[in-house]
Amino acid sequence: MENKYKIIQLVDSLNIGGTERMSVNIYNALTSNNVENILIVSRKVGPNYNFCKKKDNVIFLNKRSFLDIIAFLKLFKFIINYKPSVIHAHQTSIYWTFIIKLLLPRITIIWHDHWGFSDLLKDSDRRIIKYFSYLIDGVICVNEKIKDWDMRNLKLNKNFITYIPNFPFLKIIKKKENSIPILVCLANFRSQKDHLNLINACVFLRNENINFKLFLAGSIEDKEYLEKINNQINNLYLNEKIIILGPVVEISDLLSKADIGILSSVSEGLPVALLEYGLAGLPVICTDVGQCKDVLGNGEFGWVVPSKNPEKMALAIKEVLLDMQLASLKGDKLKNNIFENYGSKGFLLKYFQLIKNIKKIC
Repeated sequence: MENKYKIIQLVDSLNIGGTERMSVNIYNALTSNNVENILIVSRKVGPNYNFCKKKDNVIFLNKRSFLDIIAFLKLFKFIINYKPSVIHAHQTSIYWTFIIKLLLPRITIIWHDHWGFSDLLKDSDRRIIKYFSYLIDGVICVNEKIKDWDMRNLKLNKNFITYIPNFPFLKIIKKKENSIPILVCLANFRSQKDHLNLINACVFLRNENINFKLFLAGSIEDKEYLEKINNQINNLYLNEKIIILGPVVEISDLLSKADIGILSSVSEGLPVALLEYGLAGLPVICTDVGQCKDVLGNGEFGWVVPSKNPEKMALAIKEVLLDMQLASLKGDKLKNNIFENYGSKGFLLKYFQLIKNIKKIC
């Protein structure tokens, strides 16, 4: 392993979410492989802090706004003293990193592009990032659609824009048996995740007298959207079928209780939740967005359905529940696929190759 590097990761928070979980997963993977690294969190602590292996190397800036000069100076001073080989900025943390690069032009900047709305990206989007992209040395994209957009729009060496899949970190817990099938949707509460589509699918299941319970777990990022979800559940008389759990820290425990993992999004990058479903050995149903179809082997390892189509979603759920032997087989195949192709070892090999290639040129 490349332990000669010193790496700073910069992320906005450690709240529940894919970007935040990946920053912690990378931090733990680097730490486990004796790579000197620091995780700097600009804003909020959040539940993912509990999963950091070595908390001494997690630093909080307590940033209150983009123009928080005190927090920025704290970051700048730390970078000067630490002398990192690389600053690895996750998503919107790139904005402060642009300023750092202008002040310290010789520092290597890698941007981790997690953009969850990749299916909806237009070339006219993300103008500030496009304008200042000449300051970025390398980009890690979480799916091929994001990579295509970055290749077209960012002003840096195209050889240093690469797709590296996310990887999960999940403690495997023995599966618990249920008297009623439990469906889990692990997705933060915002419109992109389209819980309403899944709720509408539940109407078809109820009308066919299929027994189930659906747990909705995730951070509450949009209170108005959450109110729509509650109203939809009430209006469709699904209160006894659908339970909103809100934020869940112990993901392993939740997935050990589940029979099916579901994502109903209209757009995704490469959702960490999907990889966690796979590690838990769950049969998975997912909309055809982002890199999801690729993870599911074009349907060989799970069920891929169109987005915004509750009837197709319901049919897939019904098929899983009526043929648990097939579901179990696909769940096992997905688990093997995750272990073989979406592990931390593969991520780090590609990650350090990217850094080496950049350093050769710089």
